[in-house]
Amino acid sequence: MVGLGSAGCNIATAFSKFPQYETYGIDTHKGADITIRKRASHEDYDTHFPSLKKKLKATNKDIVVVVCGSGNISGGVLRLLEQLRGNSVDVLYLQPDCSLLSEVQKTRERIVRNVLQEYARSGAINSVILIDNQLVEEGIGDVPIRGYYEVLNQALVNMIHMLNVFKNADPVIGNFMKPSTLSRISTYGIVDVEKEEEKWFYPLTGERDVVYYYGINAQELEEDGALYGKIKKFVKSRHTKGVDVSYGVFETAYEQKYCYCIKYSSMVQSYGELLDDQEIS
Repeated sequence: MVGLGSAGCNIATAFSKFPQYETYGIDTHKGADITIRKRASHEDYDTHFPSLKKKLKATNKDIVVVVCGSGNISGGVLRLLEQLRGNSVDVLYLQPDCSLLSEVQKTRERIVRNVLQEYARSGAINSVILIDNQLVEEGIGDVPIRGYYEVLNQALVNMIHMLNVFKNADPVIGNFMKPSTLSRISTYGIVDVEKEEEKWFYPLTGERDVVYYYGINAQELEEDGALYGKIKKFVKSRHTKGVDVSYGVFETAYEQKYCYCIKYSSMVQSYGELLDDQEIS
């Protein structure tokens, strides 16, 4: 796990509590795992991004790069990705509340987001996962001001960790289908199992595959005779033309049942946003 910039470093730090992950945070302050020189502009980070190969020491590894596109330091993300060649790389892209950004920041964010999606489509990286922080907040409910980002980050990290656990475990029951190799752009979501309400963390369009991961405790798996029928009914209701929908049910030690989901698309999102020629500084 490699975080670039403040938002990326915070996510990497949140992942560091799990022993399964080796994390690095790259930023300009001395508290970062890897400190780089502060540059004046987005373009300067792209032009002068330092070689970090010796510090990262990554070969033939599964790596997730976490970045938010509104900051100047995100200008170095493509140079960072170049240095990680030879590894299996995915990008977790965090989209801030764009209504609070300046016009320059909006343009910068839009460019980084769309370029990373093109990288994924071309196969230069495995995939890009798009996350809108506003939708994460809506998904988990009211968040207090003090510790706001810590709460959002921890909720997202806990979900991603459990998805990784599920992906490396055998379901109790399910019909998993492998997403299309063309579906390299995705987002996460959660489902209220009782209310059967979905909340997605990015308004992904053109979806081709949707996968649901149910976490159910042992007692309910053994005693709730209506649960499986309810799950199947919900999954069937999500089938639409041209979209493959699959699911898996996993045993957990948690009292509360929950469902996480992933939606995949082959389309670059927000293609309607026209990139102007304004200089980014």
